[in-house]
Amino acid sequence: MFIVTYRYKLPPDKIKEYIAIEQEATQIYLEHGCQGVEIYRDSEDPRYWMEINKFLDRKHYDSVIAKVDEDPRIAPLFEELKRLLEKGVTPEKATYLRML
Repeated sequence: MFIVTYRYKLPPDKIKEYIAIEQEATQIYLEHGCQGVEIYRDSEDPRYWMEINKFLDRKHYDSVIAKVDEDPRIAPLFEELKRLLEKGVTPEKATYLRML
């Protein structure tokens, strides 16, 4: 299993919009082969959110992302997401391999 995480900082008044964007984006990722998407809110600070995207391996990730990037629905969603983020804050991306 190969996962990609994104960590976002969102103003509290933008949460409903964020969830709506994530629901649409998740559908696109799943249509193109992503194995699952999970969204979590920080238990201490509700401004912080984490997205986890699951793939079989790195090769599968590269294949799915290539298809997602070509999908005309994803770019407008990404632009909407960027608009929601707190000023000056960019998403933090990390990748992990499942070991157990």
